[in-house]
Amino acid sequence: MSISKMLKIGQKIKAARKIKRITQDELAKVIGVSDKSISAYESDRANPPLSVVEKISKATNQSLNFFLEETIETSILSKLTEVENQFKEIKRLLKRRKLV
Repeated sequence: MSISKMLKIGQKIKAARKIKRITQDELAKVIGVSDKSISAYESDRANPPLSVVEKISKATNQSLNFFLEETIETSILSKLTEVENQFKEIKRLLKRRKLV
């Protein structure tokens, strides 16, 4: 498993920034956000919009896929779990209706 699949997006942003050897403030200035935003992204208190992730990708010379790989997988798995739970609820309601 690659390192990008093991880390959350915030950890990936921090790792990419450290590899590039720039501070949060420097990254913030390059991509046009505040250093507090970078801090929030890196600590997973806030999720950066895709447009910001694209800028971080360019500023750190990392592929966009490095940042989004697991995020997309996690999102899909979350949606599938939600759909599965909805089907279970529908099944339960249908069984209950047949009993009435």
